[in-house]
Amino acid sequence: MGAGNVAWGGGVRPAMVIQRAALRVNVGPVSAPFDGSSLPVGPVPYSGPERRAADRGHSPIVEVRPTYAHVDAAALVDNLRAVKRHVGPRCRVLAVVKADGYGHGAIESARTFVDAGAWGLAVSLVEEGVELRQAGIIAPVLVLGGVHPGSEDVIVHRSLTPVVWAREHLQLLAAGVRRSGAPPLPVHLKVDTGMSRLGVLPGDLQALLDWFEGDEGQYLRLEGLMTHFACADEQEDPVSAGQVELFLASVATLAIRGLYPPLRHVCNSAGLVRLPQAHFDMVRPGIALYGAAAGAEVELTGLRTAMSVHSRILGIRELPAGARVSYGHRMTLARDSRLGIVPVGYADGYPRRMSGQATVLVRGHRCRVVGNITMDVSMIDVTDLPDAREGERVTLLGAQGRERIEVQELAAWADVIPYEIMCGISKRVPRR
Repeated sequence: MGAGNVAWGGGVRPAMVIQRAALRVNVGPVSAPFDGSSLPVGPVPYSGPERRAADRGHSPIVEVRPTYAHVDAAALVDNLRAVKRHVGPRCRVLAVVKADGYGHGAIESARTFVDAGAWGLAVSLVEEGVELRQAGIIAPVLVLGGVHPGSEDVIVHRSLTPVVWAREHLQLLAAGVRRSGAPPLPVHLKVDTGMSRLGVLPGDLQALLDWFEGDEGQYLRLEGLMTHFACADEQEDPVSAGQVELFLASVATLAIRGLYPPLRHVCNSAGLVRLPQAHFDMVRPGIALYGAAAGAEVELTGLRTAMSVHSRILGIRELPAGARVSYGHRMTLARDSRLGIVPVGYADGYPRRMSGQATVLVRGHRCRVVGNITMDVSMIDVTDLPDAREGERVTLLGAQGRERIEVQELAAWADVIPYEIMCGISKRVPRR
């Protein structure tokens, strides 16, 4: 095998190797998909959409309660394609599937995005990356949450790509690669340009780059340079432009040292809409892929909400005016009423804070949620639908007839951001 080449996935790919006297720093190339060689013996790795029907047909969960979430895979595909159209063909898309795919199901969402053309996937935790590998997903998986002591061997064994920003991260990973005998591990270096959370501060960047030029640097490959916007989804954003400038200064710092990571990425969902000059080599959309946005001013054109949540009326209670409803008796009926019992509550991710504000759809009409939402049950007022009966379909999120309840409405009723609504739909609500 020639100098500067690495074995990967049964073949040989050229690697860009910067050599300065006795110094050696691996930079690029872009990761190939994980070849699955370190997956445990068992099911055949996922190889295309034909696997999905079989997966759905073998659910180990007994589903009796009529409450469920429907995830529209076609909408996920359309949303990814909308992002790809917006950023253009030269910019890769890293699909963020952390937090169980923003509540949509990480494995199924990941497969859909990869099939539709995503370059790779991003998760927060090593555990989330392992879940994707165990499902047979072989696309590059970026772990955004850093390197915890004890995770390095799992990262190497599962061919995950960690985000790093501390010398300790680099030392742990280099030791893991050295123990395993694996090829240099791709890493993405994060610079803190204003989020004040994760990343190396610009003033400390040079010292961290020195590590890459030491003896242990041969075990890692600097594939990416990244940062994260703090205020891209704010109505007034005086910060992001300055963050881009600091990021470009970091790019220049690496270039002076002969380092040119092939993947520079900055933009989240809001950033890719507001800051086209910051698309660079790759973007990292999250909530946009699921059809939502933090606000109307940063919503990408052409998105479709991918999730809807439904249940059915379990029974009807006919109560007189003056009756008090649910815990705390904070709701007193002003008229003789017919209340529907719906088996969904805050344990399902239907926030209690929406009590007295939320509406649902029955027969295409809005019906008010009355009384406090409880852990497992909510009550709805169907008085104005005299023909409503037990078994009627209830839509809590999504469309029914000509009416639609958007995730932004639920977020406003609960006084949270749309992300919390999506991620909060609990796992006891089956996805279909």
